[in-house]
Amino acid sequence: MALFETLGSLALNAIAASLLGWTTLTAFRSREQPSAEPFIALLATLTLWAIFAFGAELPGVSSGDLLATVFSLGQLGSALIIPGIWIIYALSYTGRGTGLTWKRIGLLAGIALPVVVSGIVLAVGPSEKAVERMLAPLIGWELLYVFVLFVYATYLLFDFGGSHARVSNTLVAILTGGVAAPYLVSLVGNNSTLVGTTTIGLFLSGVLLAVAVRRYPVMTGFPKADYVARTRVVETLQEAIVILDWDDHILDLNEATEALFDSSGSTMIGEPIRSVIDDLEGTELPAGATGTVALRTSKGRRQFQFSVSAVDEAATDHADDPVARTVLFRDVTDQQTREQRLTVLNRILRHNVRNDLDVVLAYADHIDDDEIRTGIRESTSDLLELSKKVREAEEVMNQSTDSPEPVDLTDVANMVVDQFRTDDNSADISLVCPDEIRISSHRAVIRQALSELVENSLAHTDKDSPHVEISVREASDGAVEISVADDGPGLPKREQEIVATGTETQLKHGQGIGLWFVNWAVTQLGGDLQFQENDPEGSIVTIRLYDAVR
Repeated sequence: MALFETLGSLALNAIAASLLGWTTLTAFRSREQPSAEPFIALLATLTLWAIFAFGAELPGVSSGDLLATVFSLGQLGSALIIPGIWIIYALSYTGRGTGLTWKRIGLLAGIALPVVVSGIVLAVGPSEKAVERMLAPLIGWELLYVFVLFVYATYLLFDFGGSHARVSNTLVAILTGGVAAPYLVSLVGNNSTLVGTTTIGLFLSGVLLAVAVRRYPVMTGFPKADYVARTRVVETLQEAIVILDWDDHILDLNEATEALFDSSGSTMIGEPIRSVIDDLEGTELPAGATGTVALRTSKGRRQFQFSVSAVDEAATDHADDPVARTVLFRDVTDQQTREQRLTVLNRILRHNVRNDLDVVLAYADHIDDDEIRTGIRESTSDLLELSKKVREAEEVMNQSTDSPEPVDLTDVANMVVDQFRTDDNSADISLVCPDEIRISSHRAVIRQALSELVENSLAHTDKDSPHVEISVREASDGAVEISVADDGPGLPKREQEIVATGTETQLKHGQGIGLWFVNWAVTQLGGDLQFQENDPEGSIVTIRLYDAVR
């Protein structure tokens, strides 16, 4: 009977060692994954434990001899090291990194201490009973130590599984069961030394961890990537981000904040924000607040747009009880300066230049030479018309900041057609559209853009009686399209490229402001502007808008 028990134990040990070895090899083939290294180390240590357990059961290995002691210490060392590897794996899988810090070095040293002391005692060579008496207190403390580490690592994984939708709690349970099985079986078998009665536990470890490797992403990067990406996104943002508690003390900040205010995070964290960032006095920072404030920085005084957001403990819980606030500071100095320059230039164009051009027109009437007088009047009139268009464009575009409203595009198209169907206009203006097609948008902006397209077609035609067709239709993808087709020489490729790239140069510029206005308007409305050639000649310009009213 004893022989059969020994053979059965050897066979089960061999199966456990083989199964764990195969699982280790399978994991090793995917060693490029982010959490692979600690997981492979975990499997390899369990495999060693199973090999040592198998060796201890071999015939001829008797209690008390050197080989039995080596196998026993091998099992003990494996059992003590595994919780340390388990916690490293948990840190890696949950995105906290596996880099060696002094705390982690101390943690691993605490685990290895009994094994080192055991080796030294064994080398000295006292009797087995003397070794057991010397190591018993140390082993007892070590068991408690590794138990606490094991529980903490398991807590990290279960907590992460509960808060991360892509991490299965079943996966965490299988992993935990696979690592804990030898310990639990030893406890059930009342074997406090963790050696000798772990065969079934190691076999269960092999089965559970094999299932985990085959069916679950035990080494995948998404939990780690999720945690690290969130951290690195905040760190690499050019905007300054400060996290405050509800007493306005700084809890955390990113690197951009340190550079902006020329101070280290260690000196800023824990301090009231107004004591480390100048000129915030009088600026309230409740959740949801936004505004603009001038702050003194390492680059001088700059204008910042700030926004304050509440930080909740979880996405769905405690929404009314946020744990902190995040304040984002965006430098808008250059943007405000640019807007001021445009405002000043626009005022000069609208008032000063226009007034001076009116004076030029008045003086032109006193020139006797008809050719010179006509040239001056035509050029001046063109500049006045351009000034008028700029003013109209500004007024219309300002309306696009208002709330959108239902707009009947058929009605707008009819108004544009009536605008150009006059007695002094020989053009043939046609309209193809349904009885009604409604969209949520800005009526004045759409009308002006459509008028500019029709006027552009008529202004650049080479025919005495040009034909322009306006069509309004609903596209198959649900968008609404407004097209203006003409039979003129076609829109120059240069004009299309300039509008598409959004830039002009001294050598490459458009012929006017009309197409620019259309491009700005369509962009402001959230649409697309498309160009194509007409058949047999001419061009088709299409405005696509996406807020159709169903």
